[in-house]
Amino acid sequence: MKPSLTKIDNFPYRYFQYGSKSSTDVDVIIVLPKAAMPATQEERKRKLKQLKTDFQLNWNAIFVVIEDGILVDTIYTKSWVDSLNNAFYHTHKYHEQLFEIPVTRTIKRNKTLAIYKAVRTILTMLTRTHLRPKVRPIIRGIHPFQLKLDILQTIDFSEIETFHQKNTPDADAWKIIAFYMMQNELLITQNIEVYSKEEILKHVPAIADFILRKEITQEAKNTLTKLKNNWLETIKNFGEFTSSENILSCNNERVDMVKEIAL
Repeated sequence: MKPSLTKIDNFPYRYFQYGSKSSTDVDVIIVLPKAAMPATQEERKRKLKQLKTDFQLNWNAIFVVIEDGILVDTIYTKSWVDSLNNAFYHTHKYHEQLFEIPVTRTIKRNKTLAIYKAVRTILTMLTRTHLRPKVRPIIRGIHPFQLKLDILQTIDFSEIETFHQKNTPDADAWKIIAFYMMQNELLITQNIEVYSKEEILKHVPAIADFILRKEITQEAKNTLTKLKNNWLETIKNFGEFTSSENILSCNNERVDMVKEIAL
């Protein structure tokens, strides 16, 4: 079972647990006043790292700013405001909290941003596989979004034995890929938001081996490839994506692909 948060003496900010009720990770948002949130993303990451060191915290934590009952700022590209706001809103109830809940409503999702984030996250998992020469040149920076989709179209998961990621075990990489794809599919096609493994398995039981970190068979990999192809077709049908420098546009939604934020 996931451990509960305890009161930390002299901790300078309010903090809240969220996420799947059965996960062993301790996902935490730390609420900063707007004036205390550092200006740059690197400064935010350094401040968070120092805070975790000072208080010897093993949390999977992130800074947020909350105004008028919703998240308005956080650490990019670790997360993005609309998704994190809604994830906290829907899952804080699974955990004991030490402070009054500050998020009072959900935010309308920017689906173009969600698609971009899912595509780039999955490609990131492939940067140390045999696909590295194709993936690395277009994973970051300014590139037409279609290039990322074209690379994903060529992927056959049955050809992947290991991801060779330094800080992400293979079981976690498979889970990330399966979860992001199907979470995005449900959001685009049904306006369903899922933020826990229990929820996603209710809708897509076919990915259970990946989500539950079980042994991954060739049959399971073939299933994931089929789901990936269906997802790419869903993205294609979502609308016409236009890339101009670092801006991605679709259906009157605009995304900064470098900062990974909605505009």
